Amino acid sequence: MDSHTAERPAVATREDHGFGTVVAPHEQAVRAGTAMYERGGNAVDAAVAAALVSGVIEPVETTLAGCGFAVLAEDGAEPVEIDFGPKAPFGASPTMFELEEQEEGAQASVLGLAAVAGNANVDGPLASGVPRTLLGLLTTHARFGHLPRAVVLQPAIEAAHTGFAPDAWFITSALGDIERLRSDPVAREVFLDGRGLPKGAGTEAGYGQSFAAYPMLAQPLLGRTLEAVAHAGPDVLVDGEIADGLVQTSRQRGGLLTPRDLRAAEPVVRAARRLRYRGATVAAPHAPSGGLTELQALNVWQRVRPGACLPTASGADLRSLALTLRHAFADRYHWLGDPAAREVPVEELLSDAYADELAKQVAEGSDVPGWREGAPWLTYASRAAHDPRAAGSEPRSTRTWAPAGVSRPTSGTTHISAADAQGRVVSITHTAANHFGSGIVCPRTGLLLDSAMAWFNAAPGAANSIDSGARALANMGPVVVLGDDGTKSAVGASGGRRIMSAVTQLVIALVDGGSSAGEALAVPRIDASGRSLVVPGSLRELIGDLGDLDPFVPAHSNDPFPMDFSRPNIARSLGGGRTESAILASHYNL
Repeated sequence: MDSHTAERPAVATREDHGFGTVVAPHEQAVRAGTAMYERGGNAVDAAVAAALVSGVIEPVETTLAGCGFAVLAEDGAEPVEIDFGPKAPFGASPTMFELEEQEEGAQASVLGLAAVAGNANVDGPLASGVPRTLLGLLTTHARFGHLPRAVVLQPAIEAAHTGFAPDAWFITSALGDIERLRSDPVAREVFLDGRGLPKGAGTEAGYGQSFAAYPMLAQPLLGRTLEAVAHAGPDVLVDGEIADGLVQTSRQRGGLLTPRDLRAAEPVVRAARRLRYRGATVAAPHAPSGGLTELQALNVWQRVRPGACLPTASGADLRSLALTLRHAFADRYHWLGDPAAREVPVEELLSDAYADELAKQVAEGSDVPGWREGAPWLTYASRAAHDPRAAGSEPRSTRTWAPAGVSRPTSGTTHISAADAQGRVVSITHTAANHFGSGIVCPRTGLLLDSAMAWFNAAPGAANSIDSGARALANMGPVVVLGDDGTKSAVGASGGRRIMSAVTQLVIALVDGGSSAGEALAVPRIDASGRSLVVPGSLRELIGDLGDLDPFVPAHSNDPFPMDFSRPNIARSLGGGRTESAILASHYNL
């Protein structure tokens, strides 16, 4: 049973009255996190250990040579972000990829590929950004964890050497990317069997009778790399043997990675961006990410409905939420990019004056102008739906973007949440930017290289266009919610651009609805990031109020791995040493 059904979705929940709790998409990662509590660790130790294991056992979604964000909070301190998000090598340029003619109808997929000749920003050596995940996770642990580095790394080392069991999600995803995996000799050796089929895809000729038991998928070379990091520390990722191996592989394969890129890969640790939302404070990354869109939507929503409101209560409320989200996404698709590389009106987008203006437009009830003309990320790349610079008394002049085209979204992400009995909460999202990243495994380190360049708009002239050393606009949007009642919640999701609709609605459920972690996940969610408004079957009776917004109810055909409403999880500190966590049971891979 999942979020498509008209019944209440199954939610796996856990309450802990001792050490703490950690939640992740895979039980093997959760075991790693709980082991840290048993060793006397805190929520940071647990979350980082789980995130490291996820980087080993979830090659479909992520890699330790990828990118991500963490947000954490503890009593008596400001919430903190650790930014190890997607970053272009210094050798990258706005015109490095050749664009192909685009077919609008093909761009509606959440898993679409980029409109670049040869998919070069997704597949192959030029697709890889600067590897930052392993460094980011170790930095998070060094600054805020308690246990020794080697202890926190040990479960990931064991997972690499012992392996993970290929499940149906891995096998079906590998079949979808089979040619990419076959084309790289190391990826083929690691992920495919002697027939060139995914490990675990049956034992008979061809595909076999069914998905069958297969020996654990081990990655011994990756295990040795993690052992080196455990012994020597993260410096080897920046200016040591592992860094040298990554640079050599990139150079030999025709990539852009240089020692300078790795020396500049250090994560940014700083106070998180905060928004006051009703009776809570929501903390998110400053970096160009999903967090900015989530905060904008929440800021508008609390003006659209000044009193606490669960949007699923009526068709009118659901319609207003859909319009709130669409306005935020229209701004995202036009205005957002790396503020350090070009002028981006972030402060204006998040200002109270601009939120008031958008709330008035939502109250008028009409759709965002141009929304249904095509894929919105294409429509608004060259045309702004609104101008945040006009709001307030002192508008700032920034350029309006007019790229020649736009890239399609990719996906491939994991999320881990943790909370401990001392009141710490940690929200970590990291990614390979596409399923199996760029499809290249470094033969010197065993690290799967990501597709971070796919996060950029490959067309020049956009806010999110490629630039030397620039940060790409990522969909990842982990947040921490600090309630006035003393509760703290770590919230996040995987699922490409649909992460942002999900996280926004989970915050609303927690704050407006006063929901527990499990109750918040059980509230039906919509997705408003694409041309059609995606609505679960449980809200079918409200579709009459959404007709002109092009509502779409997905079928059950993609069970048991539904991505239409993302794949979120939550961990909460409730005070008094109590914690809870939850994940949709149909998403939990045992």
